[in-house]
Amino acid sequence: MDFNTLFFGIIIVLSLAVFLYAGKFRASEKQRNRDDKINWQSARYRHLRTILLIMVGILAVAMLARWLMS
Repeated sequence: MDFNTLFFGIIIVLSLAVFLYAGKFRASEKQRNRDDKINWQSARYRHLRTILLIMVGILAVAMLARWLMS
């Protein structure tokens, strides 16, 4: 095992630990229940969902092609 593998492995483990530790905390009631929240169901943001689905589809096709070629 070389230095790069060890270094980036430690970074991954530390990042995961920080993420899981921070995931325990929840936003306050004042932050969660606001009158001016973004309505993600509105037609204004529907194109973002479409773009995300297209990106996921392209990634899935690329991964499948790579898997079949190997």
